[in-house]
Amino acid sequence: MRSSTMSTILYWALLGIVCLAPLPLASNRPLPWSLLSLAVGVLLLVWGIGRLIAAMRSGPTRDMSGNAEAAGRLAHARLVDRYAALLVTGFAILIAWYWVQASPALSGAFAHAAWAEAAAALGTPLPAAAGLDPAAGETLIMKIVAYGGIFLLAFELGRDRNRARLGFWAICLAGFGYALYGLFVQFTGERTVLWFAKDAYPDSVTATFINRNAYATYAGMAVLAGMVPLVFEVRRLTRERLTPLRFLLALSERTSPTLYLVITAIITGMVAVALTGSRAGVACFVLALVVFAVGLLIAREIRLRTFLVGAALGVGAIVAVLSMSGDFLAKRLITTESAPEARASVFDVARLAVAEEPWVGHGLGSFGPAFNRANDGRAVFETYVDLAHNTYLELAVEGGIPALLLSLALIGSAVGICFAGLLARGRNASMPVAAIAIATLVGAHATVDFGVQMPAVAATFMLLIGIATAQAMAIEKADARIESRRAQGQRRFGRGRSRPHRADEAVTPPPELEIAWPVRSTAPVLPAPGRMAAPGTLQPLSRMHDDEARPITISGDATTSADAYEAAMARWRALRQVGGDNVAPPDGSTPLEPGTVASDGEPPSGDEPPDDGTPRSAKVVQLPRNSRT
Repeated sequence: MRSSTMSTILYWALLGIVCLAPLPLASNRPLPWSLLSLAVGVLLLVWGIGRLIAAMRSGPTRDMSGNAEAAGRLAHARLVDRYAALLVTGFAILIAWYWVQASPALSGAFAHAAWAEAAAALGTPLPAAAGLDPAAGETLIMKIVAYGGIFLLAFELGRDRNRARLGFWAICLAGFGYALYGLFVQFTGERTVLWFAKDAYPDSVTATFINRNAYATYAGMAVLAGMVPLVFEVRRLTRERLTPLRFLLALSERTSPTLYLVITAIITGMVAVALTGSRAGVACFVLALVVFAVGLLIAREIRLRTFLVGAALGVGAIVAVLSMSGDFLAKRLITTESAPEARASVFDVARLAVAEEPWVGHGLGSFGPAFNRANDGRAVFETYVDLAHNTYLELAVEGGIPALLLSLALIGSAVGICFAGLLARGRNASMPVAAIAIATLVGAHATVDFGVQMPAVAATFMLLIGIATAQAMAIEKADARIESRRAQGQRRFGRGRSRPHRADEAVTPPPELEIAWPVRSTAPVLPAPGRMAAPGTLQPLSRMHDDEARPITISGDATTSADAYEAAMARWRALRQVGGDNVAPPDGSTPLEPGTVASDGEPPSGDEPPDDGTPRSAKVVQLPRNSRT
């Protein structure tokens, strides 16, 4: 089987796994997240074996053709692989540290003090580990490895532009389907999630999720993923500058069903986000939309006028969606419930837990025990607190500050590459822009909730970021290829005569395309009676100097402008046509007989052409250099 066919099969399998992840309660149950991790592990194994076999068959890859473009493609592939290897190395260090925390045999001097206290209280020795809950840590390690595997597969398999578009399309359609299901359940009053009774958030749209905040994050990502095919479709219709009327005409004549489908999916997703009732989810989603629009403007994917029109339409759509949601979201926005105060109390206790173990942490998956251990009574709740409602703070409590910084560095490097792709302003810049907007949505919402900790949300996020990062690096490759072609053009045509690669580049024609251009002398030229002035010398336009090309004006004398002379002659011809044959010309000469032409006092000859109303006697006068005609 060819490697491209195997890659396509693996990519389709990866999309299927990620799109089905939200179905079984967002995969936030032991069986679904175990199956998700197993499926990703199988895909990684198959992909790794395929790469190994391909490397063994081809041997060391070298470009012996001397083709600059082929060499650039090979160099870019090596750059992508090196970046992937760097990410895998950093990720492996992070996972190794989490494994040390969860293993009593490896913790050693890092063992948590709580184990010694428990052993003294029980009177029996206990295996001490750095983590307070090693079993939960091992489960989280499995899930985090699956998320990293999804990113790696998306990054390696999503280099192809068509596959990348397919990935964003798949997430958009999956989000569309889950939004339709959530709205159907909401408006029919079923109050169920799949076949389970909906006990939590019965008045909110949660689709197949239990938590409305987590679903708001997922639905927002699906809407932002749908913006990518929307931009492609709109750009296809607006390749040339169109007036609003012509744009509406093109919209009615050349629109494919794809555009209507993606618009429907986006509107449905926006309604679902609004009906979740998640205040932070809606606010972060609006912020992400603003980031996406500004990113498109910076990347020159849209013009300023299109940006303003789109902003107006977006505001109108948001207002319409909020009005469709009734007063549910409005009540949520003005409510005075104690959730913010409760979160603030949790954050205070979590900071105390970080201060206890700032470098080692309390162990992955050990936020609950660490919170209870550090709680000094300032945060009292009726339920067990096992989540911090702030992903960054929770990572600092569990893994320590170094692990938090390493995690942010890994994600930040991918987002940074997407930002570089945005500034490169390539053809596929909409994907890096969408990734930046998605990272804004997830990152901002993670400061007040734990939506990204749901397996379905994390898997979708890693898939989209991985694809966009691969496309951002492809944009950098395209820019390098353009620079290589420009350099080849300079070597072929000489310095300053390269072929343009953009519409706004200045063009200097090669020597074979230069055209001889008439240049008159700088001195005034007065023609002899009855004859025209001799033509000037011919020079190429590129060799002309500023003092060689001056405007020439034809007039009756040196003091009369061309416009006045032409107007006077036209008036004289009009008088002659109405019968004024004896009317004197405006220059004071003797009236002419019909059918004769004067030539500075010479008698008319019989072989002169008939009078056509055009003055045949004129003086060619060189105007001053700074004069204006």
